[in-house]
Amino acid sequence: MVGGGDYPAAFVPSVLHVLPHRGGGGETYVQLLESGSTFGHDRVALSAGRAPAQAAASLAARWPAVAWAARGADIVHVHGDTASLLALPLLRVRPSVITTHGLHLLRRVQGPVRAAVVRGLRAGAQAADRVICTSYAERDELAALLPAAAAQRLVVVHNGVELPPRVDPGERGAARAELGLGEDEVAALFLGELHERKAPLDAVAAAQAARARGAPLVLLLAGDGPQAVAVRERAGVAVRPLGFRADVHRLLAAADLLVMPSSREGLSFAVLEAMGRGVAMVVSDGPGNPEAVGDAGVVVPVGDRAALAAALTRLAGDGEERARLGAAARERVATRFTLEALRAGVEAAYRAALDARGRRRDGAVAAQRR
Repeated sequence: MVGGGDYPAAFVPSVLHVLPHRGGGGETYVQLLESGSTFGHDRVALSAGRAPAQAAASLAARWPAVAWAARGADIVHVHGDTASLLALPLLRVRPSVITTHGLHLLRRVQGPVRAAVVRGLRAGAQAADRVICTSYAERDELAALLPAAAAQRLVVVHNGVELPPRVDPGERGAARAELGLGEDEVAALFLGELHERKAPLDAVAAAQAARARGAPLVLLLAGDGPQAVAVRERAGVAVRPLGFRADVHRLLAAADLLVMPSSREGLSFAVLEAMGRGVAMVVSDGPGNPEAVGDAGVVVPVGDRAALAAALTRLAGDGEERARLGAAARERVATRFTLEALRAGVEAAYRAALDARGRRRDGAVAAQRR
């Protein structure tokens, strides 16, 4: 273990990633950091699952092992605002970093619960050496709640992905044939958990409205979750639920559009992956989405099904515009949301955390000597 930046050149500092649970965007983030990193990475999950009852039951049982692992790491990296509240003691034990990943807990609670969450986030930001926000929207929202000294520890490191190869026409044709898509049909893909926050039913309603207006649109929904039954009940010529799919690259090869009408995001990996494949984007203006897409897609108001239907109808009938937006999206990933920039930004935060903790340690020693 090391406490500052004065470690030998051959030494590889170890990072323990503390996730709220396995799976999801946090785990994807860690997997991307691990490849080609100059740091060693390990991970633990605070709970056995996403469900609140399951999480509460497993947290106490898992805590001793998590705490022991944290004491053996050079850096503790906690993922998400929920995990940062639960793992507050770990942030004080070792040099530490938080990545906020969309501030989903803060953004969904109200009243006294929100006040308690704000207090917890303040404590976490003051305990951690750096807080990584995946978007400027997160940074600004969190900074407004923090004391000035804690707000200075906030840094923005956008999520990034490896730029994939351009879609091969043969791969595209085969993928569309497997999905039963007609030559003239325009495939809009919804990719993610079928959860209220992701608004899959808004996408369904908009696709049905576009089809009713004569647009040759088919909405493919890849994912599972609490609204899966409601989505399946609306299946038809315009709506095709696919369930959970592991072959995301295959679906993106077949897609003409990606639809992301979510009420909030961090900086969605699904959006970035689709942009990298050159897919035209239609997203809501929920936090995170506009920052990812910029002018390389169509942005509509959160919850506005009529605006979403209008955008889908227009793009379904305009192949040139879809191609233009797709090319702009790919270029945006290539220049702004690279995997190299993500790794460099996170590793800079790690080095800053080690240095900051070392300075505090040295200052405490000097004070004792006086």
